[in-house]
Amino acid sequence: MNRRTEPISAELRISTAGIVRHHLQVAKLPLCLLVAFSSFFGFSLSAHHLGWQAWLVFGAILLLACGGASLNSYQEYRWDRLMQRTRRRPVAAGYVAPEQARRQGQLLVGMGLTLLFIGTSQPVAVIAGALALVIYNFVYTPLKYRSIWAIIPGALCGALPPYIGWLAGGGPLFSPTILGGVLLLVIWQIPHFWLVMLSNKPDYKESPLPNLSHQFSESKLQLLSVLWVSSLITVLHTLLAMFTTMPVTIRIILSVVSLAVLVVFSLQMWLKDQPPYRFLFMLLNSFMLFTMALLTVGAVVV
Repeated sequence: MNRRTEPISAELRISTAGIVRHHLQVAKLPLCLLVAFSSFFGFSLSAHHLGWQAWLVFGAILLLACGGASLNSYQEYRWDRLMQRTRRRPVAAGYVAPEQARRQGQLLVGMGLTLLFIGTSQPVAVIAGALALVIYNFVYTPLKYRSIWAIIPGALCGALPPYIGWLAGGGPLFSPTILGGVLLLVIWQIPHFWLVMLSNKPDYKESPLPNLSHQFSESKLQLLSVLWVSSLITVLHTLLAMFTTMPVTIRIILSVVSLAVLVVFSLQMWLKDQPPYRFLFMLLNSFMLFTMALLTVGAVVV
């Protein structure tokens, strides 16, 4: 009896693990964890601590982001099948049914908004969370198939989680501090998108979706990327000048590291015939994560 049941249970475990893995891929969990982490940045700037409420907001934004990503997987699975980069995604490849992805998204969104409502006494934070979802799934996603300008609402909704954290921490609706932080993330996401495109040049060249590779040469896109990263560093230094209560050590570290990133990014773009786009993508993302983490620490220890 044991010999007969062992293979069946092993197969069941493998099958169950595969199903779970595919549903996590539909929710784009690694990306959504980074999105949720950015809420700590905004919360710490307004509340100057990371207590239980900050963790509830983190959980709520994680659920919201995973819900939005699941709905996006449902919305885009037909288009995903047209590109090498995306055709192996679970819904596009047939591992997860489209309706399952849609229901998963709806469930996670409902849970996220509910937790955000419970975890904060600020109704504007819940409204901002719902607004981010609407922009991502109902403005950015349909617009990306019609216009290259979809990158603007895409960057905006990606920059809202710190703002949600700021509001949840009791920060005012409008403040140069958090608006500067949102601007920082908006600017960072533009070269982030372009590096994805440059890393998958043949895919985007042949894609029917409107994108800048149809209108600009690779060298022009490289120049634009360097200019945007330069703008990113400029905005960061402006923010550091505004954060007068931030420890001097943190401001110095970020100043030195940001300039080093700009130099490395520029040299890699201009001195190599075939720049290492994936490396530059990881460099830019790691730098943004490092920046938010260090500013969060600085806001908490003040």
